[in-house]
Amino acid sequence: MTHAAPANTQISAEKINETFKDFIDLAVATRGGKILTVSDEWFAEAKNLLTAAAPISAPGRFVPTGAWYDGWETRRHNPNYDWCVIQLGYAGTIAGFEVDTAYFTGNHSPFVSVEGFKETGAPVARTHEEWAAVAWTPILSKVALEPSTRHGFKLEKPTADFYTHIRFRMYPDGGVARLRVFGTVHQVFPENKHEIYDLASAATGSVVTGFSDAHYGHPSNMLLPGRGHDMSDGWETKRSRAPGHVDYCDIKLGQAGHITDIEIDTAHYMGNPPKAVTIAGFEIGSDAPILLLDQVPVGPHRQHFFKVAADLTEKRLASIKVIMIPDGGIKR
Repeated sequence: MTHAAPANTQISAEKINETFKDFIDLAVATRGGKILTVSDEWFAEAKNLLTAAAPISAPGRFVPTGAWYDGWETRRHNPNYDWCVIQLGYAGTIAGFEVDTAYFTGNHSPFVSVEGFKETGAPVARTHEEWAAVAWTPILSKVALEPSTRHGFKLEKPTADFYTHIRFRMYPDGGVARLRVFGTVHQVFPENKHEIYDLASAATGSVVTGFSDAHYGHPSNMLLPGRGHDMSDGWETKRSRAPGHVDYCDIKLGQAGHITDIEIDTAHYMGNPPKAVTIAGFEIGSDAPILLLDQVPVGPHRQHFFKVAADLTEKRLASIKVIMIPDGGIKR
């Protein structure tokens, strides 16, 4: 039996960020999203769909197959559709999508759709034909696209099930610059509740709920895995001039827990780390800050490790506030 895709509402470009502010992009490459197989990518590779940065244009730049495009573009005259399979960086329930056709003006895909698949066991290596034959579940019905436009599609309600992969289809062919898959991480916690693990990781469902400034880099980058590759994938604010200025961000932890250790990593911030950092925690339903770190000095391009005071580790904290004094950049 084939199930119909859930109903969706189209969201205008200026409302996409606000609509999905409580969700994360499960498919972006910086969180481990990757293309597993593709029907065609003659003009531009499908992996561009998952690039974290916004699409760019390079008029006059040509490659052997033609004009260069920052997106996925297939050959003309497909009688059916082109498709690719994306392994989500984090498995999760899906709330909606952004499909951006930026700079695709005479060559955009006129229609797209999305289906989901849940890998229940260990990951299985499949051929293109085997991926075509798996039991795909419709998530986004076939929707129309305009040229060079950000399109948002919000599901009537998030999917009840979580997914590990999606299939993205373009009808009949053409190009799309970016695909964002907004959702909530399917949390998998250690069986041993006393095990130490990262409460502030995107992998455990942590999200940024507020911040003062993100001029050079969004604070959600701090929740990514690894130490990053340059200054582009951390949280960096603009220079402050006012006496007493601080920058802050609020992080809702994916799971409330007892904080015993804190790492502050300023990797790649060599001339622009903060002078000091304060971190406060909040118990469930409380606005009273619990000071975990108080104006601890931090230096450039290094990992800093701190032990939380023993009496504070008994507190079960649901969120934290990170305060940079007075401004600067933190990687993780």
